[in-house]
Amino acid sequence: MLRVKIFSNDTQFNQVSMLEAEIDRWLADEQPAIRQVIQSSSAGQVVLTFLYDDTNRDPQARHASATMYETFDQVSTDAEVDSPDDELEMLPEAELPY
Repeated sequence: MLRVKIFSNDTQFNQVSMLEAEIDRWLADEQPAIRQVIQSSSAGQVVLTFLYDDTNRDPQARHASATMYETFDQVSTDAEVDSPDDELEMLPEAELPY
């Protein structure tokens, strides 16, 4: 299942390092499969939005996803669908330009 996590912090007074530390803790604790990252800034604020997949962490969600795929596969004969076991390409690592 895809989920969204948003981090925001003030870029003044060197608070970007606190934002980086918070994101690092989340990444280490949750170990999410990041699908997309969006960075924006406005009026001294930086906002990072992560779209991530937590199916691999939750066996029940993985089973529900596999069941949904099997049901869809039986109903649909013309549509081409990727298996839930197929991994999307991971995004390359990047550093913030601050």
